[in-house]
Amino acid sequence: MRSGTNKLMPRKFDSEIYISPSDEWIFRENPIDKEEILTYFRNNLHGNTKGVYIENKFGELSEHGYLKIDGYPCHVLHVEVTNEAIVFITDDGRSYPFGEFEIYETKEGGILGLRSIEERIKYRFTWNAAKELSDLLSEENGETFLNWKGVKMQIPIYEGEVNVPLPTDYS
Repeated sequence: MRSGTNKLMPRKFDSEIYISPSDEWIFRENPIDKEEILTYFRNNLHGNTKGVYIENKFGELSEHGYLKIDGYPCHVLHVEVTNEAIVFITDDGRSYPFGEFEIYETKEGGILGLRSIEERIKYRFTWNAAKELSDLLSEENGETFLNWKGVKMQIPIYEGEVNVPLPTDYS
């Protein structure tokens, strides 16, 4: 099917991939554990009003395989702090500067991250990354603050849901 711009519309479907509460990627009840496959999937994750999908492109053709998410599909592996920036290094093979990457406190007292342009895809901090970030955090009266370059910013509580259901329709 072609859209008004004479471009083929992507095929949309249930990928049958599930992200468990323990962040395990599962396809038809079998764990996906090959790092190169997981990196490819994480690199091609996108979100829209319907849900979160893996985008595959084949020349002019593309497809959007939607996921059911009950955990975190991506993780912050390290936090690098320089005089110029705070950079979040993630397991999708990318690095995001603070500003493009937002941090929130969860209702359970943890930390989650998300990219400003992909708000449906959440990142869990590994223990190492949380420790690296903790050097910049302080707590006062039950609120958490980020202290960097003489500025003290409150870390907001994340009010959204981590879980992302499958779409009810793929049209």
